Amino acid sequence: MKLNPLFWFIPSFIVFVGILLLSTVLSIPVQLEGVSFTDKLSHIFAYFVLIITLLFAFYKNGILQLKNWVMLIILCSAYGIVLEFTQFSLFPNRYFEWLDALANVLGALIGSIIFRLIWGVKKEQA
Repeated sequence: MKLNPLFWFIPSFIVFVGILLLSTVLSIPVQLEGVSFTDKLSHIFAYFVLIITLLFAFYKNGILQLKNWVMLIILCSAYGIVLEFTQFSLFPNRYFEWLDALANVLGALIGSIIFRLIWGVKKEQA
């Protein structure tokens, strides 16, 4: 049984919506005792998971090329930055934080690098 190509994008969609909700209406303060910058680590982790699920969906559909790879990094990073601006402008008691935006970009970059190390890219895809 061959799966519908959109099937592989379901995890990405769930992560995308989860990040949206957590960044806007479901604010959950995360702070671990003895660990500084836990909030930044949660931003890195969220965007790490987002880029991994997107890259994996492209990979499983056979459409992962270098241009798509770069586009996904840019889109994930832009999504994180736009959500920071959205928090500031639309939600009371929410603030734009450059370090959060930077953590989002860093998560996308780290996820991309890890994906490349684990799954690589076929020569015809590079």
